[in-house]
Amino acid sequence: MKTWIALRALLDSLESESEYSKLDIISQRILEWISVRNRKDSPLHVQEIVMKSQIASPATVHKTLSLLEQRGLITVTIDAHDSRRRIVAVTAHAERILSKLSKGVETWARSLQAQEARNSSSGK
Repeated sequence: MKTWIALRALLDSLESESEYSKLDIISQRILEWISVRNRKDSPLHVQEIVMKSQIASPATVHKTLSLLEQRGLITVTIDAHDSRRRIVAVTAHAERILSKLSKGVETWARSLQAQEARNSSSGK
């Protein structure tokens, strides 16, 4: 139980230090999904996000994409091969935010492992 509480405190601390905390939960999840799916060799289209993001309302997805674009976290560009389609990519700014969050969690996990090792060696 202490581990969960410590993790929750860490996550709250990390989120409060960034623009990430200013996003609603749907925006956070879509940004994370785009970040994981984003590859240079295979463009991510708005249509794919609408279909695969597991958000029931296409209007919600479009509104969220617009918000993320306004905040400088994604770019939306016209597909050079099909001008009816839009390509979505995360910005360097978003990558820095997500990287900072990841590094904080990784640091916390290493400290937890070290603490558990100390406790094991001392017989606790």
